[in-house]
Amino acid sequence: MNAIEKFKAALSGSEIKVLHQCLQQAMQPLPEDFVPWYLGGSHVATGHLMPAHAKALQNLSLTWKKLPLGLHWDTPEGTPAARNLALAAWAKQLHELGYVTGWRNEKFSYWEDDVIGTGLQCKEPTLDLPAAFEMERSAFRFFGLRSHAVHVNGFTNDGHLWCGRRAHSKPTDPGLLDNVAAGGLPVGELVQTCGVRELAEEAGISEALALTAVSHGKVSTCRAVDRGWHHETLWVFNLLVPPDVKPMNQDGEVSEFMCLSPKQVVAAIASHALTVDAACVIAQGVLNQFDGYSIGHDHTR
Repeated sequence: MNAIEKFKAALSGSEIKVLHQCLQQAMQPLPEDFVPWYLGGSHVATGHLMPAHAKALQNLSLTWKKLPLGLHWDTPEGTPAARNLALAAWAKQLHELGYVTGWRNEKFSYWEDDVIGTGLQCKEPTLDLPAAFEMERSAFRFFGLRSHAVHVNGFTNDGHLWCGRRAHSKPTDPGLLDNVAAGGLPVGELVQTCGVRELAEEAGISEALALTAVSHGKVSTCRAVDRGWHHETLWVFNLLVPPDVKPMNQDGEVSEFMCLSPKQVVAAIASHALTVDAACVIAQGVLNQFDGYSIGHDHTR
């Protein structure tokens, strides 16, 4: 048996059910009072705003127009460059007002649904996909925008799993357990290069080993959080960590690593000791078939 088969074989039926529930509950319903907003002439909501956030935007600018279905916004030019400038200014103002916290000084790209797709039809982000705009990543939840992230499960030969504890200084989910490496996809970076970089920074994993991580598809998550609406597509990879390799954090974002048995992993999920996204990634990596390519494969098509 391979590592994933050993992981599954160690679990009871009820424990396997916990993993299935992670995927079933990944997409939480949108709160009834959240306000959708629409970019340009789109008929599909670009994001979803808490009521207080919708009012804050309307107070910042008259360009946020109220329509029967929600708010509408775009620049007069309707170009990504013009949107980037406007959103950068508002993100800074919202940060100064206390609406946007945990400033990262790093941007995410936003792709419209008709460009990148949704659910199982979601395309892998590449530099060829035209983004509608770019914005400071810490403001994405305020605006209720879908982002993308790369997560890696680190399995051992005996079917155990390496998990990192998020540093208490992290702005999101401090102190909770996470995958061996995970990170948001910044502007201008591919899924593959993001995964290799995160494995190096967070776990001290060599590039040669990182490139052997195998894709296990993707999972979308969304839920209401304190700072707005979290909506993210998680690109999942499984990595077999050799016995002579122990993850060692390099960037201060992980306080410790633990190698957990399958039963300990499920217990951590059930007790909410793991982040919601990490639990979904573990479930995706264990329950679903691999896509057939490694992180080192050129998958930019």
